[in-house]
Amino acid sequence: MENENLDEFLASAEKQNSPQPRPVETEPLRNRNTNWLAIIAVAIFFFTVGIITSYAIFDIGNSSNRPIQSQEDDFNEFFRVLHELENNHYFFDPNRDLIRGAIDGMIAATGDSYTNFFNRSDFDNAMSHLQISFYGIGAEVTTINGAATIVTPMLGSPAEAAGVLPGDVVLSVDGYDVRDYNLNAVINRIRGEYGTNVTLGILRSGTDLIDIVVTRGRIVNETVTTDILELDGQSIGLLRVSTFGAATLQDFRAGIGELETASIDGLIIDLRNNSGGYLNAVIGMISYLLPSGVPITSVVDRDGYATVHSTRGAGYNRLDVPIVTLINGGSASASEIFAAAMIEAGGFEVVGTTSFGKGSVQTSRPVSEDGVLQLTIQAFFSPDGNPIDGYGVTPTIYVEASEFLRILQINLGGEDALVYDMVHSGVRSAQQTLDALGFSVDRTDGYFDSSTVQALELFQAENNLPVTGEIGPADATALSMALRALARNPEHDVQIQAALDVFRR
Repeated sequence: MENENLDEFLASAEKQNSPQPRPVETEPLRNRNTNWLAIIAVAIFFFTVGIITSYAIFDIGNSSNRPIQSQEDDFNEFFRVLHELENNHYFFDPNRDLIRGAIDGMIAATGDSYTNFFNRSDFDNAMSHLQISFYGIGAEVTTINGAATIVTPMLGSPAEAAGVLPGDVVLSVDGYDVRDYNLNAVINRIRGEYGTNVTLGILRSGTDLIDIVVTRGRIVNETVTTDILELDGQSIGLLRVSTFGAATLQDFRAGIGELETASIDGLIIDLRNNSGGYLNAVIGMISYLLPSGVPITSVVDRDGYATVHSTRGAGYNRLDVPIVTLINGGSASASEIFAAAMIEAGGFEVVGTTSFGKGSVQTSRPVSEDGVLQLTIQAFFSPDGNPIDGYGVTPTIYVEASEFLRILQINLGGEDALVYDMVHSGVRSAQQTLDALGFSVDRTDGYFDSSTVQALELFQAENNLPVTGEIGPADATALSMALRALARNPEHDVQIQAALDVFRR
C-alpha cells in the first residue's frame, strides 16, 4: 500500500486455511542442449528490466548500501548455478521451473510470511473474500469427518434452488474425487464462471451417492450481519463483521441504520476470527463511532516516515451508545486497528482474548501477465504508538471462549462406524459433543461405553436418525452440525455473555 492508495491495504490471518501459491506451469524444454547464449540473453534482459523497474517503483538506488559490483557478482553467480543445473545436474527435470524456485527462495530469505508470489488465479482466489461479490453456488462449506460438508445454502442462492441441503457431504466435483482435497481446494473447484454448471457428487443421509447440478451465479459477499439481544429490558445490538472487504463499510452503515431504527441501548461489535482487510473500511467504520479528527492508527514505512490516519466526517452522525468489541486470536490486521482504536481512542471495553498480532501492511504488484507479488511495505501502530506486530491487542476484559469450541471434529478415521467397546479419538470427540449438547455421558476419554450408547441413541431419536447406538458418517455429521448451531447461539457464548455484563454495570 502506497500512502496515496489506501485501498491497497491487504491483510491476512494465520495462513493455515489460505490457498498456497503453486509454481507456474511452464512448457518443458525440448532440448537440453538449447543454445545457452540465447537463454542467458533472455534471462539477463528480464533481470535487467526487473532491476530498472525496482529502481523506478521503490527508489532502491537511493536506499541500498550494496555496491553495484557486489550485485553484479551475485547475478553472475546466479547464472552460473542456473547453467550448471540445466546442463549437468543428474536429476535435472526440464519441467521444473527453476526461475520460480529462485523467486520463492528470495521471498523465503526475507523471513516475512506475508510476502508471497502468486499466479493470477491463486491471487484472485485468495482475495475473493474481500470483494463485493464472486461467482459460485452460494453455500457455506466446512470440513466434517475429513470431508467437505455443506453447512447451509444461502437464502435464494443457486445451491438452494438446486436442492442442496445442510449436511450434504461433497465427495466429487465435476467427476473429480475431492475426498483428499483440503477445504480451500474443494471451494476453488466449485467456484467458476458465471452461468456455468458444476456437478456435485453428494452423499446424503438415507440415500446413496447423488449428483446435483448447480448453475453458478453471482454471490454477494455479505460481511456484516446484525441481531438484537434482550437484556433486562434493554435492547443490545449485535453486529458481526467477518472481514473488512470492499462493501463492508456500506454494509456496516446499513447495519447500524437497522439497529438505530430498533432503538438499541448498546452495541456489541464482533470481530472474532476476522482476518482483516481494507484500511479505508476501518477508518470509515470507526468514524461512525468516535468523534471527528481522532487518530486511529499510524503507518510507518521502512525509512521511518509515519502517516497518521484519523476519523473523518461530521460529528452528528456518530452512534451515541455504549459499545463493546469482541476479539480473539483469529482477529488480525484491520481488526486489530479497530480494537486498539476503540480502547485507546474511544475508551470502550474490548472483551475476549489477545488478538493475532499482525501489524504489517501489504501491497500487491503485478510483475508479469500471470504473476502477482504481494509484499510488506509498512507497519501500523495503535493510536498511542504501541506496536501490534508480534504483540496483538490485549482486551480490557480477558475471557476465554466456551470450552465446547475446543472440541475436535468427529472423524471416523476410515472406520465404517464407531461402535460399543471401541477406543477411538472420534469416540472422544463424540462424547464431548454429546456432553456439550446436554446428553449425559459417564466418560469423555474415547472408550465407547454403555453410557455413550444410551446418550447417542437419545440424540439419534431426537434428530430422526436410525437409532443404532453406533456412530456412522450421518451421525458424525449430525453431531457436528448440532455443535456448530450451539456455538452460534449467543446464550451459550461466554464471550458474548461477558460483553452483555458490561451493560449491566
